[in-house]
Amino acid sequence: MKSMKAHPLQFLSLSNPSKSTTISPFLHQLFASFSSSIETPKLATNSEVLTTLTQEEVTRINLLIPRLCLLNHLTTAIQLTTTTLLTNPPPKSLSFSVLVHSLTSQPDMIKPISLLTILRHTPIAHSHLTPITIMLITSYIKKKRPKEALKVYHWILRPGSPCKVEKIVFSVLVNGFCEFGWVLEGLKVLRDMVSVGFLPIGGLKERVYRSLLREARVREAVELDKALCDCFEDVGGESCKEVIDLLDSLIRNWSELRAGML
Repeated sequence: MKSMKAHPLQFLSLSNPSKSTTISPFLHQLFASFSSSIETPKLATNSEVLTTLTQEEVTRINLLIPRLCLLNHLTTAIQLTTTTLLTNPPPKSLSFSVLVHSLTSQPDMIKPISLLTILRHTPIAHSHLTPITIMLITSYIKKKRPKEALKVYHWILRPGSPCKVEKIVFSVLVNGFCEFGWVLEGLKVLRDMVSVGFLPIGGLKERVYRSLLREARVREAVELDKALCDCFEDVGGESCKEVIDLLDSLIRNWSELRAGML
């Protein structure tokens, strides 16, 4: 294995390209155990072409990021991830699972939102944003943190967001919210889901039905279940519009009732 260069590794701060963060000697040595010489990609100017990482370098970065997370160096892990994404690596070549697990284990959302914000302002990394948001939402739901999952969902829906909401996000949120008793929030996401042409099927449809029954909303549960069944037979037709209208009415009445109880 080749020896590392003497100077410490530096990672660009994407919010301030003129500022860099130096890895401590300990982390530099740790990185050296996995990498012979990975050059940090630089931000491209009009006359520059972004560095392309080799598969070997990507593999070594995939080994380093989990170790940074385990050592609780999340800021450095985020900087390494975002800088690596500047090289536009192939889809799924980078593993985000350990980083996402570490981020969603934090007591607040400062670091997860920081990562999303950096990537949002980095067009070359936009293709990786949707997979990362899916992983964040799924991880928060698995950890029974619906409030945080909802915040990521709202972040995706912000004007100008480069992300799109995949069907799996709708399914995970509706199922999770209903499971945790956040039925009104689940209905709001379900409304968004149906409005873009996705319908709840199987266990998800049953989850919504039983959650409404648990909230003593028997009439609404029966009406919504019937409307969804009709919608399956008339996809894209008037039946789907009826489902949306029914959900709008249910959400509005429930929200007004909740507001009146405050």
